[in-house]
Amino acid sequence: MKLPRIPLKAFRWLLLLALCAAVVLYAAGFFGGERVAPGEDPRAAGLPAPTATALAEKLHAPIFEDAIGTVRSRRVIAISPQVVARVIGVARQAGETVAAGEELVVLDDREFRARLAQASEAKAAAEAAVARAEQAKLQAEAQLTRAASEEKRVQGLQQQQAATTQQLESAQADLADARAAVAGAEASILAVRAQVAQSAQVVNEAEIALSHTRIVAPIAGVVSERAVEPGDMASPGRTLLTVLDPNALRLEARVREQLIGFVRAGASLDVELPASSTKVTGTIADLLPSADAASRSFEVRIDLPALVGARPGMFGRARLAIGERELVAAPRRAIVRVGQLQTVVVENGGRWERRLVTTGADLDGDRVEVLSGLVGGEKLGLRGDAP
Repeated sequence: MKLPRIPLKAFRWLLLLALCAAVVLYAAGFFGGERVAPGEDPRAAGLPAPTATALAEKLHAPIFEDAIGTVRSRRVIAISPQVVARVIGVARQAGETVAAGEELVVLDDREFRARLAQASEAKAAAEAAVARAEQAKLQAEAQLTRAASEEKRVQGLQQQQAATTQQLESAQADLADARAAVAGAEASILAVRAQVAQSAQVVNEAEIALSHTRIVAPIAGVVSERAVEPGDMASPGRTLLTVLDPNALRLEARVREQLIGFVRAGASLDVELPASSTKVTGTIADLLPSADAASRSFEVRIDLPALVGARPGMFGRARLAIGERELVAAPRRAIVRVGQLQTVVVENGGRWERRLVTTGADLDGDRVEVLSGLVGGEKLGLRGDAP
């Protein structure tokens, strides 16, 4: 009698089911134990005792919540002109590095040079006027000395009745005129010296205005934005370039208002930047005092150390500890994986048996979290020594 032919597709399904059944039977220990004679209790034999064991531990671990944010530079400077002038040249493009004090933007300085020259001439003229006033004072003082001497001589003669009263009065009038001339010369000196001081101030202002036509980088960093081209008109308040420090970074993250009580300035947080595969420890520097009304969250600023590969604008997350939870931890060597199943060899009432478990996150010390199958305190066989 000829048997019916099984279709190839059905044969493949049957083969797959047989393999799955074999895996489940193996994991349950069907192929692992010794054969039991009729009349014997198979549970009394169990599995051979392992030579190396360890305990499943019950631990308390912190509960974390991620605070999502963006990497920013702590030092971002918008460069604006302090005078109105046309732009002659711009030295750097966005993305290029600059040194502190490096010239970035050049403005048309012809008007400012003309103002400086005019102010310098006015100052020179005032200084010349001071010199003339001082010379006039010297002459007035000399005339005063002569007038005083003449008045004294005539007064002596008049006492000897060798000079008339009219001559004495004339000498005294000359002395008064000489004194007035000295006083006038001193007043002139004060006036022209005030002019010199005023003109010096004008020169100083003109020099400062001229220096503003050369705009330099205030810090060493990177040009993050360029908003000006040669030929544009620069004016105070208009940002020409933006420079940031790429080595002074921070993570500006959002924390839910329910968790703000767990945040305090100066605390350390683990920070991860997935784009650069970086994990570092940051320090909470600032906590904005008010929440965002739309997201109901607070902004927390976390200072980061100098990082290689980290750039402003990158995505980042900070791990915020918000409590503790109890968990069971087992050595990684105690876990046996067969396909998608995970088992351990555990002592139970003096005998060793295989038990299904479910594992979770990796822990420190080459341990793994056990989500189900163990309660903590069990003695486990270690892989390589256990069956």
